[in-house]
Amino acid sequence: MVARVRKDAKFRTYWPPNQGQGARKYGPNLPTPLEYLQDPDLPWQSMNIFVAGKLRTLHYKEVPRLCWPKVTQDRPMRLIVIKAPGYRLRQGSKLLYREPAFLITTDLTTPATEFIAAYLARWEVEVNFRDEKTLLGVGQAQVRHAQSVARAPAFLVAAYSMLLWSNIRIFGDRRTQRFDPLPAWRNTQPARPSTRDLIRLLQQQAQQANLDQMRN
Repeated sequence: MVARVRKDAKFRTYWPPNQGQGARKYGPNLPTPLEYLQDPDLPWQSMNIFVAGKLRTLHYKEVPRLCWPKVTQDRPMRLIVIKAPGYRLRQGSKLLYREPAFLITTDLTTPATEFIAAYLARWEVEVNFRDEKTLLGVGQAQVRHAQSVARAPAFLVAAYSMLLWSNIRIFGDRRTQRFDPLPAWRNTQPARPSTRDLIRLLQQQAQQANLDQMRN
């Protein structure tokens, strides 16, 4: 499990069962996530990750073993603190900062970089849901048979997955010259093709294949 946690959450040390005294489960209090963020003695680590259209460097801290008595009780957890990245509204303007992120996980062995990548990729899931509903019409099919009610959405989601998979295999998940030119008002070149780009290209190829078949 990976989840966000409040910056003022109250943590305790994990008390090993073989060192317990009576019914005691938890050790001394630990700093809050915000205090860990501000702690100069806890070293920062860095990772490079592709997010928001660019390859960026993120800095994070990791606390390997702690407990959250009010929520997870005596189950050991791991805390990951992500430093707020800086950004500018325009070139040469003042450097601003977003909010830092505080993550907890029940997995004590997987590298922290994998959890951070999964956390940053969560928005991709929401984008997938939006594209499936608005562009492919998942859930909009008017079917009556009981099997069709389950099979129609599953078929559209499978087709959507094949579309994305084909994009990765053929174009490397990059927007190449094979796609239509962008409108004049677009002043930035997107790194990846959108679902509309992929559907439009698929339609063009289908129309061309149909014309070729008619000519032959």
